[in-house]
Amino acid sequence: MGKPDKVILLRTTGVAVSLSADAAKLPRRIKVLNWGDNPNCHGKRVNVGALFVKCLNADTYPYRKVALDFEHNTFPGTAAYKESKEPRPVAGFGTIEAVEGDGVYITMSSWTPDGEKMAANYADVSAGAVTDKEGNLVAVASVALCRAGAVDGMDFVEAPLSGGISSALSGIINNQEAGTEPGPPGKKKGQPAMDYKALLLKLLGLGEDATDEAIQAALDAAGKKPTQEEQDAALSAAVKNAVAEAVKPIEEKVAALSAAAVAHEKADLIAEAAREGKVIALGADAIGKITVEDLKATIAKTPVTVPLSAKTPTTMKEKTAEGEVPEELRQIALNCGVSPDIFKK
Repeated sequence: MGKPDKVILLRTTGVAVSLSADAAKLPRRIKVLNWGDNPNCHGKRVNVGALFVKCLNADTYPYRKVALDFEHNTFPGTAAYKESKEPRPVAGFGTIEAVEGDGVYITMSSWTPDGEKMAANYADVSAGAVTDKEGNLVAVASVALCRAGAVDGMDFVEAPLSGGISSALSGIINNQEAGTEPGPPGKKKGQPAMDYKALLLKLLGLGEDATDEAIQAALDAAGKKPTQEEQDAALSAAVKNAVAEAVKPIEEKVAALSAAAVAHEKADLIAEAAREGKVIALGADAIGKITVEDLKATIAKTPVTVPLSAKTPTTMKEKTAEGEVPEELRQIALNCGVSPDIFKK
């Protein structure tokens, strides 16, 4: 959005005012623009919307009180300006007011004697509309009483803005672009603007490119009362989840006990294999991952590699009495045909 640099002076269709020759009956409040688009014979877009409301409420808004002149005779560049001289007559002075959803009004604070005398000679009003490049209204520089001509609309004029006014409006617009609002009364200056549409899309779970129809459908669905079947299904799902959460600690304890039992059984199998002289060439990690059945099969295929026979007699014969020949030696002597006493020597 660029800064405004010109004022478009034009009469918009659908806006008219009834002025009386009786000064006591002159209107205090005159509508000059409609809310939304204001069609005109020059094809220029003049849209009254939220941006104008924010500009109007900004502290730096430059047009607090404007003149109600005759045929824009106070605006340089117009035919009426060229035909008149200072002090140029005006009909009065007033403040600009924006009513959302309705339009723009000038509320007269005073009428001049010229206004009271000549107002009845005019049948229409024309706003000095300051717009951005997209045609959004950012200010109303002046309002003029005009005569209705054969063509619906007065001559189209673009009058230059002064540098100071242009800078003031540019600052307001740039603040708006940065996501800050000049804000209505009661709203802190510089407070970020709320993007209600974005918030609505987030609540409905829709993307930024959602159409108006999709948004309406989502709103209808959100406000629709669930059927009995939907309520039963939701209750069933809630119960199922609650039961699952309740038994989860029990399942964890059972799993831990089962793992301990399996580990104990594997330890017994390995100990038994060791007693049989079998060396199980598996690490602790491998034993932890293998099943009990696979471990049994591995042990069955493992050969005995550690001798288990004793190197020394497991029993010793009782010592014979002193002077007696042991039975083994006695048998040897008898078999050799000698006396067992030979072994006594």
